[in-house]
Amino acid sequence: MSASSPRNIVAPSTEEPAPCVDAPVVEAIHPLLEFSADAIHQAYREKAFDKMSEQFLKVFEHLRSVTYYAIDAPTSHALNSFVKHFLYFFTQEDYLLGDAFMARFIDFNSVIANTVAMSEFKTTDPYLRILLGQQRNFTKLLALYSAYNRVKVDRRLLFNTSPSLATQWFFCFLESYRNGCADDTTLANLREHVAYEDDRLAGINAFTHHAYFGATYIDHERDYLVKQRINRLFQSTPLCSRAIKNTPQKKRIGVLTSMWFSRQSVYRSQFPFLQALAKEHELVLVHLGQARKDLDTSIFKEVRSYDASKNADDLSAIEDNDFAMAYYPDIGMSIESIILANMRIAPIQVTNYGHPVSTFGSKIDYWIGGRETEAIDRALEHYSERLVLIPGCAQAPVPLEYNLKYPSLPPSPVIANCTWSGQKINGDHLHLLRKIADRAKTPMIFQFFPGGAILGNGYLPLQRAVNSILGEHRVRIMPNLDFEEYMLSLEHSHFALDAHPFGGYNTAVDLLTLRKPIVTLAGNRFYNLSTAYLLGRAGLGELITRTGDEFVDLGVRMIDDAPYRDRMIRRLKTADLSTTVLSHEHVPAFVRAIDHLLENHEQLSTETHRDPIIVN
Repeated sequence: MSASSPRNIVAPSTEEPAPCVDAPVVEAIHPLLEFSADAIHQAYREKAFDKMSEQFLKVFEHLRSVTYYAIDAPTSHALNSFVKHFLYFFTQEDYLLGDAFMARFIDFNSVIANTVAMSEFKTTDPYLRILLGQQRNFTKLLALYSAYNRVKVDRRLLFNTSPSLATQWFFCFLESYRNGCADDTTLANLREHVAYEDDRLAGINAFTHHAYFGATYIDHERDYLVKQRINRLFQSTPLCSRAIKNTPQKKRIGVLTSMWFSRQSVYRSQFPFLQALAKEHELVLVHLGQARKDLDTSIFKEVRSYDASKNADDLSAIEDNDFAMAYYPDIGMSIESIILANMRIAPIQVTNYGHPVSTFGSKIDYWIGGRETEAIDRALEHYSERLVLIPGCAQAPVPLEYNLKYPSLPPSPVIANCTWSGQKINGDHLHLLRKIADRAKTPMIFQFFPGGAILGNGYLPLQRAVNSILGEHRVRIMPNLDFEEYMLSLEHSHFALDAHPFGGYNTAVDLLTLRKPIVTLAGNRFYNLSTAYLLGRAGLGELITRTGDEFVDLGVRMIDDAPYRDRMIRRLKTADLSTTVLSHEHVPAFVRAIDHLLENHEQLSTETHRDPIIVN
């Protein structure tokens, strides 16, 4: 597989992690517990290095697929023994990696980092120093050098040695955005790494999406530079240069998404839009990624699929199409969506807040946004697409199918929900929580919900990072829960604190539906304005803060001032959510926006400015 024209792109799930997947169950027997130090020693004596590599990778495969939320004594012993032997033998100068194993070990960069972080070794720093003094160390460095390290390796030297393997490592390194932003040093390393530019960065691979999707969580002020660079990489590949035959049929729209199933946040915030659109338009679902049995195909005339993990070159789903428009609900949440967004599939290409960040330089023409959740004067700064504004927040929630349990809560400790997926838990915001906890007089607990971001054994390293800032006695980090467990856990709280700078629209809908007040720190983009919009609709505008100091002050008040907190809860209990938070009143405006683009794109495309288009 060449870096410039991948045939099979095998990518881990890139959907925004949501707490709707059963937590993996750790069985009595695993490759970790079965790992044989004697077998490794014997293989080393026999110089059976490929056999050693297979044994090590078998354990890492297990650790990618099974996440540990706690480690008992036998597992801890096995983990430390495995890490000890792996790092010892991996840094033996005569243990050489066969060609078939080089890329595989690099692919496991973040899993190796998480595994070592779970052990008593914590980081691979001493072993990196050992490797830096050796010959024939290149691939091993790429496997062990992660965002967790305090040791620094000059990236230019890595690209000097092999641009292809260094490119692979560059993107694998960024997989740590899923749980590493909670640690100050790891976050700083990720920010330094994602900002690195090298003309020898070439082609795309299965991990490229970690830079594309993760850049905003790593550095939301400079993510546009990262996306611009990656879009150019995609557009320079033979894959994205393929000719597409398009014979547009009026009102036939291709919907290209990997997230069209009922528990997913994209579906939950856009289904009413597409359901209304389907009444007068023919919609074709192009499912992106691996096949699923739970897709909702009810509103589509036809279903197609594109799975890059099988064959990235197989573009039969779109290479001969009749779409008048290609609509992308979630660009960046699958490798397929990034590939196709960098191609011209249809004459009009549109996206929305499925993942609420501009593509910054793909082939998308328009972004449908909300008039109440956009800083209109910064539209050209925030979007490479032309902004099309409709009333409200340009989202339409699907009501939750959940019966409230109304659990009784003790007055102390006060439990504050932090419904922040793993990548949204960052050191900057955790330090504000620390200020809240230090000032509050009432005992309290921060309850985190990192969801699927911590699969692949990111849970325990994340837990350690959060505990180090907030204190273990103040923290409860939930495993990846199924829907009912997730909702019940949300109910067992007094109020919520919103993530920042990347908040959560669907999590805010969940919390308000459960009558849980939310303190939010508003910014100037949809992803940190949507909660403020919902609070305003629900009559709780006083829970919106504008500065870090205000956020801390209000957080402390919600903990210590029980009558004030109860008043906020009573307001939510009496609010008519069906006409506010859960309202679909702006759904017709979305349909009008789509029709406006279908009817006027030819004229709009000739305009020399990119001023927002207002649709009432």
